[in-house]
Amino acid sequence: MMRRLSAAACALVCAAAVFAPLSASADVSEASALSSGLLAPANASLKRALHDLKDTSDVPQDVAQANPPGTPQRPLRKPGLPPGFTYNVDVSFAYPLSNVGFNAGDPGGVDAGFGYAFSRTQRLTAGYYEIQQVPVGFSNVNVPLYLQGFSGPGTNLPGTSLGTANSGVVDVTTKDKIFQIGLQNLFTLGPLPIVITPSYLTHTAKIGGHDDFATVEFNGFPVRVRQRTEQEYLLPVTLPFLATPRMFGTMTVAAQWLVHPAGINQTNHAQTFLLGYLEYRANRATTFFFQPSRLVQYNPVDPYPEYTPSFIYGLSHHFTKQTFVQMTVLEGGATNFNHQWGIVSLTCQRLPCAPSQVAPQLAGLHAAEVQVQFGIGSPTVIPL
Repeated sequence: MMRRLSAAACALVCAAAVFAPLSASADVSEASALSSGLLAPANASLKRALHDLKDTSDVPQDVAQANPPGTPQRPLRKPGLPPGFTYNVDVSFAYPLSNVGFNAGDPGGVDAGFGYAFSRTQRLTAGYYEIQQVPVGFSNVNVPLYLQGFSGPGTNLPGTSLGTANSGVVDVTTKDKIFQIGLQNLFTLGPLPIVITPSYLTHTAKIGGHDDFATVEFNGFPVRVRQRTEQEYLLPVTLPFLATPRMFGTMTVAAQWLVHPAGINQTNHAQTFLLGYLEYRANRATTFFFQPSRLVQYNPVDPYPEYTPSFIYGLSHHFTKQTFVQMTVLEGGATNFNHQWGIVSLTCQRLPCAPSQVAPQLAGLHAAEVQVQFGIGSPTVIPL
């Protein structure tokens, strides 16, 4: 009995320290990075191609009959990607949208990207993105406290019940660092331009100001894994579905898979990543945008792929052609576990429950925050 009581007391006292580096399954950072590193360059390329196609279609078909022989004709313009070198750099700040129990303060971030066109139809893009987020619903929750090898709380048999424990005040502030590189390829199917961008993405993170190592429970055993360190290949296809003087919309479908499994990953089949984009240009300087996605997450703490419906929306304003501010709201929640958010249970691996011997079981979480960016960059879009 004394051993059980001491174990429970130890778990209660050290919970905050144990779970300080613990993160949530909900993660909208990749959707945000792909929005900047994959979708924005593809959209810029499609706008350029549509502009060129529109220019071509404006050439009168009866020019040869109307003008005298020898009159110089207007050359036909082939659709192409934005030429030359483009870049963007920004700093960002983020704030959680809901009560997260505890937040030590979102760390600021820096983004940088560039693009270079090798030809009319091929363009290299690369970007580094730092995205901060604080998942909702993680802290101050009473959950069952198990002892490895014994039945769970609620029984009255001696030696089997440790009761419940508070998961503690948990700092789940997550700073994701994502590097993405892709090779844009422009194709035209009649009047429809399509961009195909084979891409590589690498993802690391700091959680609670520390690295992303954590002990998690899997099949009854403790496993120490990196929660946010992974590498992925993507094969996205982006095509436009709306193009007017005020509005522009695209749809991206991508095959996505891990470079190699990590942590407790069990499979590595290609998954389908879906991303939509719609913008409204209020004037030459201000644009409103909305980006829904079906994000595929395959973190090292996920045995199987996790699907996260996410929404990114906001507005951007250009002070000049090369300076801008952008405010973005990011929301997303895991669909694998919809009955509970946060820590589901704590398991003491052996008495007397040292901090390194307590493993949590995680359910899905909801990430929601607002992010403000101030940046400079080369213009890459031509207004339709």
